[in-house]
Amino acid sequence: KPRVVYPKGFTRYETMAVLRPDITEEQRLALSQRYEEMIIAGGGMDVEIFNRGIMPLAYGILKKNTRGEKNTYVDGIFYMFTFATKPGSVKELQRKLETDDDIIRVTTFKIK
Repeated sequence: KPRVVYPKGFTRYETMAVLRPDITEEQRLALSQRYEEMIIAGGGMDVEIFNRGIMPLAYGILKKNTRGEKNTYVDGIFYMFTFATKPGSVKELQRKLETDDDIIRVTTFKIK
């Protein structure tokens, strides 16, 4: 794949999100579209989303949703977002992902 040159100040990022295993296909598509639009609205570009599928987690994760209900998950649907944006917009995206009830865990890495 040829190397893409991004505007000055842009950096490539990779965000791995683990989704609840019990959400529907429609909910997954809506979630990926919502966050893709959020990345683009924040000035991002070259957004790619990969559904890695459902996989067992290394350990059970206790997640409390906004209604106060607790669930322990042993499987998750792994989604990977790759994109280029300015560093300031990544913080807001990370905050939104962390507070989403459909997402169990999330982490973002800078790609060199």
